[in-house]
Parts: sequence; structure tokens; C-alpha cells
Amino acid sequence: MAKEARELEQAFLNSLADETGESLADWMQTLESAGLQKNNEIVKWLKSEKKFNHMQATMLTGIFLNGGEPVFHYPTLFSKLFAGKEQQRPLYDAITAELRADMPGILFIPTKTYVSLEEERVFGCAKINKTNVRVGLDLGDEPFGDYVRKGVGLGAMPNITHMIELKDVAQIDSRLAAYTRKAYERVHGA
Repeated sequence: MAKEARELEQAFLNSLADETGESLADWMQTLESAGLQKNNEIVKWLKSEKKFNHMQATMLTGIFLNGGEPVFHYPTLFSKLFAGKEQQRPLYDAITAELRADMPGILFIPTKTYVSLEEERVFGCAKINKTNVRVGLDLGDEPFGDYVRKGVGLGAMPNITHMIELKDVAQIDSRLAAYTRKAYERVHGA
């Protein structure tokens, strides 16, 4: 899901100048000159005054409100996810290393509030908090227990049912990869 949003945004940016006759920099100046600051008023203005469709207006507004940078620029998104939580970076890196060792095709796609775990479909997420990293997984009817609990506070889509809360690298073991693979197989029908 997050992957597709990035691809849509990139396609929009690649065609912006051809379709409108103005570059992204030109549009940023136009929006700055318009003096609008709120998301909805900018979208409405782009649709009514500049004849953008809703998706185009929303994308351009998002970029404008993001300082002229693409909303789905992965390094920027990762940087924002770890702002004030830098101490969790080694834990997050250990989690991704463990999961990549078991599932080389796994993608870690940053969003505004969490990291999406996906391949063809989203099957989990990682929520970086000040004191832990919660790995949320779509495990359906899997029983809850001490290691895998009910998913809460993940900020992700409703199909994420379970979570593994990790506070220390020492907590990472083969169970993390096993449950993640189980979520992958459940979602991908493997």
C-alpha cells in the first residue's frame, strides 16, 4: 500500500511539467504566492482555480506542505519516524536484519506514523516508540500469549491483529521471524 502511494506520487511528479506546463518549483512558487496555508483550502483552490483533479491537487498540496519535498521520500520519512526516538534505531536495525535473513524479499516502507512490512501485500508494521518497537502482524485468529499480544497503538490498518513488543535487542529471537513469516503466508495465501 505504501509502496503504491510512493509510485503514484513519483508518476505524478514525472508528468507534472508535461501536463501543466509548469515545473514543481514553479508550482511551489505559485502556491506560496497564493498565501494559502491549510490543506483543504489549498486542495480546493487547485481544483477550482487550476483545474487539477482531486488526486493531483492532494498530491501537490502534500508536497507543498512538506516543504516542497515529495511526501513519500523514504530517507525523510525514516528521519521523521526516529525524531526524538533515536535510541530505538539499533533495535529497529536488529529487527530488520533478523527479518531480512529469513525473508529476503520483505520491504520496509516508511509512512508518516509507522513502517509498513510488505511484499506483494501489507502483512505487518513496525511502530517506533520512545521505549520500544512494536511489530504488528496480521495473524488472524492466532491465539494471544506472552510473546504475541493483541495489537494496540500501532497506528496501522485494522487488519493488523497482533503485536510483538520489543524493548531490547536481546529479545529478538527466531520467534519474531516465525510469526512474521506466518503473517506473510496468511496474507499471501502461501
